[in-house]
Amino acid sequence: MPNQNTIARLVGGGSPIQGVNAIPSVVPSGTSAFIVLNQAGTAAVLQVGDVGAQPTGAQTYGSGFDGFPFKLRVAWKVTTKASCNVTVAIVANSTSSTTYTAGNVIATTGAVANNTGSFNGWLEVNCLWDSTYGKITGAYQGEVGASTPAVVAYTTATNAVAITTQAGLLFSLAATFSDTTAGTTMTITEFTAEQV
Repeated sequence: MPNQNTIARLVGGGSPIQGVNAIPSVVPSGTSAFIVLNQAGTAAVLQVGDVGAQPTGAQTYGSGFDGFPFKLRVAWKVTTKASCNVTVAIVANSTSSTTYTAGNVIATTGAVANNTGSFNGWLEVNCLWDSTYGKITGAYQGEVGASTPAVVAYTTATNAVAITTQAGLLFSLAATFSDTTAGTTMTITEFTAEQV
């Protein structure tokens, strides 16, 4: 649920919900990792940083999120119709690309067995970015209600992705399914960014 610290929030829902803030149910079409799309068919993106003009390399301490921590969280429900490993990841997506890039992953559940049934889970990463270091850092944790429920132990962010401006603080979701049997779906219930 959103709170007074919410920066940006996307929610799941099928038609007739429309627009860039709605994420329809995900139906995997292959077994490779992919970026989750919004209702408009583009990458479902959270914009965290200031979108105003900031000269490249300009120091912006104390404004927007330059040096201030923030949190990204995703929650989901998944139904599988066969033995299926599911991976959910939060990625830095500075170009709003629909192309998955492994080097942009900052938090991941890893592959977790979701074998013929309905399950849920969440993944949360505490992030920090500043204009001097120019990279996203942080630590994450989560829980995956799977065939055998699994805890995603608190660990360092997967990659220190380079981001040169606050306007580049864009984040997307990626998913991987090892099986695409008809009826296998995932619903993102919430993808949100909050001030810490």
